[in-house]
Amino acid sequence: MARTQNPALLAQAQAFVDRKYVVTADERQKSMGLGYVTAERTDLAREITNFTSAITAELQAKLADTEKRLNALRAAYRVGDGS
Repeated sequence: MARTQNPALLAQAQAFVDRKYVVTADERQKSMGLGYVTAERTDLAREITNFTSAITAELQAKLADTEKRLNALRAAYRVGDGS
C-alpha cells in the first residue's frame, strides 16, 4: 500500500466521503468498531472528480495569487534597483 504524501489532504478527502456517504453496520460490526459504506461506482467516481476539481481550482487560485505577489515584488525590486 502506498504511503500518503499529504495527510491533510487525506483527512479532507475522508471528511468529504464521511459527509457524503453513511456508514452502515450491524450490531456485531458496531461492537468491533467496523462498518461499511455502500455507493454506486459511478456516483463515487463523480464525487471524487468533483472533490479533486474543487481542490485543483483552490490550488490554482492560490498559485495565481502567489504569482501576482511575486511579480509585484520583482517590479518593486527593479524600480528600487534603478534598472
